[in-house]
Amino acid sequence: MSDTPLCEGTLITYKSGVAIGRERYRDDGASLVSEIHLGPSSITVTLTREPLRVRVDAAGNSVERDVPAGAIVLENGSWQAYSIAAARFADTASPASVDVLIPSVGVTANGTIAVRPSEAGGRRVEVVIHGLQIEVEIDAAGDVVSARVPAQGLEVRREGAPAPAPDAPRSPPPGVIEEAFEETREGVALRGELWIPAGEIEKIPVVLVIAGSGPTDRDGNSSLGLRTDAYRLVAAALAARGIASLRYDKRGVGKSGAGFDPATTVIDDFAADARAVALRLRADPRFSTLAVLGHSEGGLLALMIAEHAAPDVLLLVATPGRPLGVVLREQLAQRLDPRAMVDVDRLLDAVRRGASPDPVPAPLAPLFAPAVRAFLRSALDLDPLPLLRAAKARVAIVQGAFDVQVTPLDARLLASARPDATLTILPTMNHVLKAEASAAMPQPSYADPSRPLAPGLGDILAAALR
Repeated sequence: MSDTPLCEGTLITYKSGVAIGRERYRDDGASLVSEIHLGPSSITVTLTREPLRVRVDAAGNSVERDVPAGAIVLENGSWQAYSIAAARFADTASPASVDVLIPSVGVTANGTIAVRPSEAGGRRVEVVIHGLQIEVEIDAAGDVVSARVPAQGLEVRREGAPAPAPDAPRSPPPGVIEEAFEETREGVALRGELWIPAGEIEKIPVVLVIAGSGPTDRDGNSSLGLRTDAYRLVAAALAARGIASLRYDKRGVGKSGAGFDPATTVIDDFAADARAVALRLRADPRFSTLAVLGHSEGGLLALMIAEHAAPDVLLLVATPGRPLGVVLREQLAQRLDPRAMVDVDRLLDAVRRGASPDPVPAPLAPLFAPAVRAFLRSALDLDPLPLLRAAKARVAIVQGAFDVQVTPLDARLLASARPDATLTILPTMNHVLKAEASAAMPQPSYADPSRPLAPGLGDILAAALR
């Protein structure tokens, strides 16, 4: 055991002033053990110093990885690990290149690290990973005191320290009237924002925006680190073109209600919620036509409600043209080795049969958590093409060429099912509707809400409604 003093404590992760995660850690000098609770997932990360090695435990399963020389280990939500990184690069006052291992998924990203002394005798660490800046303050004893990820709205403080002030409510853009929206279905309140261009008070088009998968909120941001403001930017672009829009938080997300059991929730529940919101808009006499814009998984929900909500236009943006199970497996195969994909196939098969997929390897535990298995089973084999063929609405399909989650292949499959649809593939747009330099991941715009929408997207959406 080294002479490093014992460190232990609890760090709280806040997003926009709201606590979303907790890390309880203990460092005996030989190894650092962190119990991390972030969003719906819970994992334990153990970092052994000599030789540097990492183990991730989740849902009764574990994975171990060697850490290459010159690399650092930074698991999502594991802030105390920055102390070990700072010790390894203690003499690096100017930014130096470093490999960053994310152990739960086995991905290594390129980054830089700089370590400088602080006035209190500790260290300040700055890590930049593909444009995402992380700032960490460490005291003289080696404990992380605070951390910030400005682009993601994340702030970390020690337990017992005052929580950061919540973000002030955001105002709509100039020239836009904002109305609070609420629709209750089966005891769950669905809350959102209706934006109406000032001066355009009646008989104008309205667009319902349905968010993509996971805890993605009305603005296109997520408690799991996604910070894009993509849907907010879409609403602003529509308003500038004289078009109203409604964005809402899905059940259990943002300001919408969470009075339901996630373990029994299926995709039909989310579709029924979207249909109830759409019907409210359809009945509002201020609006001339109703369009439903579904992004990613939200596009599938848009197709599911087309028959009963009867929108005039379907805007399918970055929407899968194949069953979600096929797309999901393709996404995982891009970042997992063939041995891990054997586990993926076993897990998908078990979920389809309604059987327990346990044991679940640690890197896959969040994806196959018990709380989401019913939803997965209901969504895996839902084919969007028959739904699209049956839809009576006018259809516009918009896809980005630099989207690595849903590909141009999906857009072309959708278009083949509806020859009357308009198909637009924007050459630099990625999955979060921003322009990128390439399709290589990670892409900075996933964590940078200041980036504008991909060029031409607003005009394309407006043209589809006219």
